[in-house]
Amino acid sequence: MMNAYASRVVLFDIDGTLLNTGGLGCEAFRRGLERATGVPDDLAYISFAGNTDRRVLAQVMERRGRELDEETVRQVFALMAVELEALLAGAEVEEIAGAGRLVRELAGRGAALGLVTGNIRACAYLKLRSIALDDLFPFGGFGDDHAERSAIARAAMAAARVAGHGGARACLVGDTPSDMLAGRALGIPALGVASGNYTAEDLFAAGARRVARDFQDTAAWLDWVEEALDSMATDRPTAGERAG
Repeated sequence: MMNAYASRVVLFDIDGTLLNTGGLGCEAFRRGLERATGVPDDLAYISFAGNTDRRVLAQVMERRGRELDEETVRQVFALMAVELEALLAGAEVEEIAGAGRLVRELAGRGAALGLVTGNIRACAYLKLRSIALDDLFPFGGFGDDHAERSAIARAAMAAARVAGHGGARACLVGDTPSDMLAGRALGIPALGVASGNYTAEDLFAAGARRVARDFQDTAAWLDWVEEALDSMATDRPTAGERAG
């Protein structure tokens, strides 16, 4: 089956899709923010699921009545990455069941794997390194540069073109309605992982073609990915397609 997915792009979200840090990303953001601005903030008013680091920072600054300037962005993000690396060093990160196996199988079959994540690039790869998947995602769209996930998804496809995958069929795998809507914005099918933040119904309502709780059924996921890539359809599935 080597190269069965050649010239095909599979994009993955990270948090809640491939792994769960148990809130360490939020804690790293909180610590980096406090170090950069000198103001403690529990961020309890922020919803991180499906959000992006740049949008979270904009929401914080808006709440404080401040304009978001690029120097603040640079300082907060740099310190956040330092804090996350320290937090992950003593942590056991949960891999969503079967995620690593599926990713490695897709890579082995020649798929071009990319990221569509609200994490800044540095934090994205720190998290992936914690479950030994960082070397398998050579390109992506990240939360450094864009606040909206649809823009991040477009950046990921642009990065895919730069990496030599222009014109390739693509699909997106994620765990939030924002991920499903990002797939729709790109005109590519999205597959959902109802790992806890949102239900299967939430993901189907946002346009997911297929949904499962995790990746334990590797064979089914390989079929779904191939089906999605072949169809390039984003229509809402029928009841008979709602497997998992």
